[in-house]
Amino acid sequence: MQNIAARRRKRRSNPLRRLAAAALAAVLRIEERRRQRLHLSELDDHLLADIGLTRQAVRRECASPFWR
Repeated sequence: MQNIAARRRKRRSNPLRRLAAAALAAVLRIEERRRQRLHLSELDDHLLADIGLTRQAVRRECASPFWR
């Protein structure tokens, strides 16, 4: 039983696995931002006013770099 637990600990502490997980999480965050910006750009002025945004603010947000 201790051998199985030791292997599980070793797998979890693998730096390459942590790096891959962090990279995947970053890609998923970037994709989510892209999707949200796309939906935001599709809203009409009436809906933007309801949430307190202007068309100019939406354009500025959609023009921001993908990593922000």
